[in-house]
Amino acid sequence: MRPLQITLFMVLLVVIATQTLRHVYVKWIEPKGSVLDQFREKVDEDIESSKSLDELKALYAKAHAARKAFERGRSMDEIRLARETDHEVFREDAELRAAIERVEDHERDLFKLRFYWGCGLLSIVLGLLAYAKVNRWMGMVGLATGFLEMAVWTNPLWRSRGPHGEFDRLLATKLVLSLASMALLVALWLWSERRRRRLGDAVPVLEPRANAAD
Repeated sequence: MRPLQITLFMVLLVVIATQTLRHVYVKWIEPKGSVLDQFREKVDEDIESSKSLDELKALYAKAHAARKAFERGRSMDEIRLARETDHEVFREDAELRAAIERVEDHERDLFKLRFYWGCGLLSIVLGLLAYAKVNRWMGMVGLATGFLEMAVWTNPLWRSRGPHGEFDRLLATKLVLSLASMALLVALWLWSERRRRRLGDAVPVLEPRANAAD
């Protein structure tokens, strides 16, 4: 049992620590500028500077109205040619629609991150109870499942062009939860090590003294 515990601890700690460093890099260190920034269209600047979905919605409403006004009174051939040649009204409409979809995806990802990280924490608590009261192997399954769930849902993000508001919220939440996961893992390991030394090497980690003979 102990070799398995050591292996799981090392693997999970390496994974979570690596992901945490990646979050730190993307949030504070990664270069964000480009020599092409001076050639960006105004719609690109508006999208990147937007702070909320409501701002993007207002921008898209204007672009959508402009596209409808452009199409009004024109033949299907003219409209198709404008689409194929990436006319400004169609380009802005498409870029703003894509930006809104990215923000909505980030909002859904943020909800799932909080939910599944919470499920991981619950699994760890139940795993500790099962380890101490029911069965050590069942407890290990609960602990491993909980920390693995945390590691999976705090996976690294890659910054791309587009609105930064919701992306930065998702990134900051992943960073905080990664640090919390790592702190919980290390604290649990240190506690179990102190308990093992106090009870003696013959007593399994986290196992109550009364079960040492099992």
